[in-house]
Amino acid sequence: MSRDLLTDRETARVLGKRINTLYKTVDFFDAYDDDEWDLVEGEHFEFVNASSDYPERRFYEEGVMALAEYFDRNTPGLIKVVTEALTHRRRRLKQMLVSRRITQELIESGSLLAVRGELGFVSRKTCINILQTNGRGINNSIDRLCQSGLLEGEEGLELEKHFLLSDKGEKIWSQKGLASMAVDMTHNSSITKSRKAWVGAVGEVVEDCFKTEIKRLAAAPQRIDNAIAKAKRAARDTCQVTGKKKARGKLMTLDGHHLFDKVNRPDLADFHDNILVIESSIHADFHSWKGGGGCEPRDFLRYSSEIRLDLFDSSNSNAMKRFNRLTVKLTQLQKNYENNHLRYH
Repeated sequence: MSRDLLTDRETARVLGKRINTLYKTVDFFDAYDDDEWDLVEGEHFEFVNASSDYPERRFYEEGVMALAEYFDRNTPGLIKVVTEALTHRRRRLKQMLVSRRITQELIESGSLLAVRGELGFVSRKTCINILQTNGRGINNSIDRLCQSGLLEGEEGLELEKHFLLSDKGEKIWSQKGLASMAVDMTHNSSITKSRKAWVGAVGEVVEDCFKTEIKRLAAAPQRIDNAIAKAKRAARDTCQVTGKKKARGKLMTLDGHHLFDKVNRPDLADFHDNILVIESSIHADFHSWKGGGGCEPRDFLRYSSEIRLDLFDSSNSNAMKRFNRLTVKLTQLQKNYENNHLRYH
């Protein structure tokens, strides 16, 4: 994180200066090569648009500190203030990075195995991924927590709070259990400073990340219903397979079929391109043919092109256009998202 770049406005804010004062100082540094004040490109800053008449700059922490030393002559104590600000910024960036990774892990793998009120529970493998450790590391942490009962004010591990027992008798862990492991590893594991910084940040943000994911999942049914309704409006209440349209006097209902199923791909459950508007009878027939388990776009492509080709009249040019559009849609969706999970921000 020490080589992260600060924008010019962020740099000015940290230094407590106006943006024009910052650039006047930078121009002063550049104008005189024989003085002690110098900013080196690649070491202290980078140009954003070097070809511009007035190129903007982004500053490394080394550049911010060099400017702080210059301003400290007239503002005693500024170096200490800037150092504290950069330390806080590094900590905040680390927390953001860890929060993003936890959220991605929860969404990509559909990791919440159980929810009990505000507590969400995940597998041992998910814990390992979040803590960026291995089986031995997490075993050692759990053993220490179980043996000590209490860890420097931290709660001991409790059933229904820090963990649950799955149907197979395996422990699944809540955010409170993960936070306890993170605190333990920060204080008691023989790991590198960078790893300690990571697990320390996990302990600080994991509970909020889990609460956010639980709220997202609770709101999922409404989001999915809204997505299906929008898909139907976009299709003008027309079956995207047969081309039949809902109208007065016609007994026809339309469903929103998830091409990547909702269970295995919750990240795509309310994604417009993943919803195919089809007649309810076709929807039921597809799932009867497919049987149990999940489904993907290629399954519906096989169904429509091999099992139910009767849905498309080869002598009808409009029917063949629908078939070709459907083939392109399903093929592209399969290719784009088969191994690529949609990320939430």
